[in-house]
Amino acid sequence: MTLDDMEPFIRTTSFAGFRELVSQLGADPLPYLERFRVRPELLDDEDARVPFRSLVGMLEAAADELECPDFGLRMSEYQHLHVLGPIALIACNASSVGHALAEIVRFIGYHSSGIVLDLDLSEAHMPCLVIELRLPGAQRQMAELAMGVALKTMKLLCGSTFAPQAVQLASASPVPAARYRRHFGSEVYLGQARNALVFAERQLGQRIERQDPTLHRTLVQYLSQIHLLGAPDLLEQVRRLVLRLLPIQQCRLPLVAEQLGLHERNLQRQLAELNHRFDELVEGIRRERADFYLAERDIPMSQIAGMLGYSEQSVFNRACRRWFAMTPGARRRQLLERSV
Repeated sequence: MTLDDMEPFIRTTSFAGFRELVSQLGADPLPYLERFRVRPELLDDEDARVPFRSLVGMLEAAADELECPDFGLRMSEYQHLHVLGPIALIACNASSVGHALAEIVRFIGYHSSGIVLDLDLSEAHMPCLVIELRLPGAQRQMAELAMGVALKTMKLLCGSTFAPQAVQLASASPVPAARYRRHFGSEVYLGQARNALVFAERQLGQRIERQDPTLHRTLVQYLSQIHLLGAPDLLEQVRRLVLRLLPIQQCRLPLVAEQLGLHERNLQRQLAELNHRFDELVEGIRRERADFYLAERDIPMSQIAGMLGYSEQSVFNRACRRWFAMTPGARRRQLLERSV
């Protein structure tokens, strides 16, 4: 079984605040837990894990049925970095903010195999933390919950006055722009190629006070033993680079190999050992992201083509016919009908 075949999971600490928020909105949270097959007692077990799709689906259902379009943002107010358990302790005992973020990116799979993080340093003057959810379909509430937790993480690491330079959200949204600005303390751009928190370069080098290097080293050794690194890690690194390079139409094997510090042939060989080819990986990621973008009613087709790395709309049209045996417009109608 490959990494892509496995059902993504998430630790139940990420459900923090769900029961309280649903109750505050005048509803009973238990029917939601039952509908999405989450046993209530698991929410009080910090080591419990449930299918990632259960949380994602539950958030979308609650937001829709309780007429609360900012449900994910509200739920993030109940959470903070410590929902990540030992990953949070590693981050808080790192030497600097940049070091802490790199550790969170490295070990996020321990918390959830459905969340992929990337610390994008390709533009030195505006580094950013990128959040990708590895699940098809509607996921705006989960994305905004994760972005809200990322904001709280930066406030914990950098100080309570931290505000991002900008926030990028992949989904379109009916939530007023002022609500996003008030929550994040910065300009928020919707319908982007990714979910990302953009901050200042100087903040990466900011020292973390009262860190314990011994505790940090011990926890890293512990998680390294139980969090399977190795073969899937290379695929994740390639995936992150592909997602980063597609929107700027620079997704080429030589450039990906260079950024991984590998020779082109060496990268091809390592991928072959994992039964993957670079062009097939790119094709699969494009297809997956196409469905994600097409499920958003308000993102123009030309913008989707660009975010997928196509220079012309016609090339995207042909790809859609190859993937789905239909045009992009027909695929969008199909996805929207399924979501009703």
